Amino acid sequence: MPEPPKSACIGCPYMDNSRWLDLRENRPSEWEDAVAVDRALRHLPRIDGEVFLHASLTPLDDAVLDPSDVGQLDFDGECEGMCGV
Repeated sequence: MPEPPKSACIGCPYMDNSRWLDLRENRPSEWEDAVAVDRALRHLPRIDGEVFLHASLTPLDDAVLDPSDVGQLDFDGECEGMCGV
């Protein structure tokens, strides 16, 4: 059996561009949910500045999702596919 892909919440900031791109191209309703989460996070109470899911600090639906760009958050493998937050 092939190894299953890493699981992640719709609004996981640890997703890299290839995973965001897969979501946008193959699961449009989940992509729309992620975009809605990103928009909802824009102005959180008691947070100075804007909050974004994508590392480019742009709205998710405007982010350039180049799968060769590995600059998304990683935290040295801290995310193991299950959210401990």
